[in-house]
Amino acid sequence: MTAVIVAVPFAEKPMLAAMMGDYLAEMAALLQLTVAFDPRLDRYWSEPGERWPYWIVDDRERVGFVLVRYDRENSRFEVAEFFVVPQSRRRGIGIAAARAVLRRHPGQWRITQRERNANAIAFWHRVLAIYSFGERTTATDAVRREQRFTVAVK
Repeated sequence: MTAVIVAVPFAEKPMLAAMMGDYLAEMAALLQLTVAFDPRLDRYWSEPGERWPYWIVDDRERVGFVLVRYDRENSRFEVAEFFVVPQSRRRGIGIAAARAVLRRHPGQWRITQRERNANAIAFWHRVLAIYSFGERTTATDAVRREQRFTVAVK
């Protein structure tokens, strides 16, 4: 397993936006919704200390991305978006990348998935198996499942 996370430089934002288009198309089909591109992507480079864009890299190839944000109001990190291209799934790359992101940002965390996305729920349960986490279902714009946990500073 050679998967690592690396910061996305601003110059590579168009590449991230293109991969995000694939992610949004997949989510739209899964959730049977129209999912629009979020123009707040620029904030990942204009709000240092609050947002972090990462590439998931396997054997020098970009195979996905992770967008992390810090919720100052609740003093916790959140995974805003997480995506691994289909041909790189089921090889442990996503789990390794997710755990690397969590280690990079120790502290309080909240991660959510839509209840209709059973694969995402199962994925995050595997990622979080090494942590003690609380879980609950909330009703917002869509029924969501959320996990809350703490990553200790090492």
